Amino acid sequence: MTWLWIALAVLAFVLVLLITVLIWVRRSGMTPTEATSWLRELGVDLVKLPVRLKRIAADPRTPRRARWWLLGLAIYIASPIDPIPDFLPVIGYLDEIVLVPLILRHVRGMIPDEVWTEQFPPRPDPRDRST
Repeated sequence: MTWLWIALAVLAFVLVLLITVLIWVRRSGMTPTEATSWLRELGVDLVKLPVRLKRIAADPRTPRRARWWLLGLAIYIASPIDPIPDFLPVIGYLDEIVLVPLILRHVRGMIPDEVWTEQFPPRPDPRDRST
């Protein structure tokens, strides 16, 4: 019976996430094709993120403090020891969902703009229909 509640909680979480994304896409004024393209690009960027962060850390122009932050973040993500254990459905990854963006935002402030834009070139806005 407990697994049923856990499965329902996971399903509810996924549905809320899906509805949130759909509402955001509708309010942004994107067409379904533009939204699909944007979401696909976002997925590709998330897959490439670890390699890009590794390249940023290896760049000699990156400050040593930013490298230590990136190393600590990698160890934290790979470590099985978490404040909230990962084997708990939905809430198990909540600490990573909150901490990783906060740490990346902090590290971004330490990295020179030219190093960042080499690895993360700006994408055109899909809502910009002038092109």
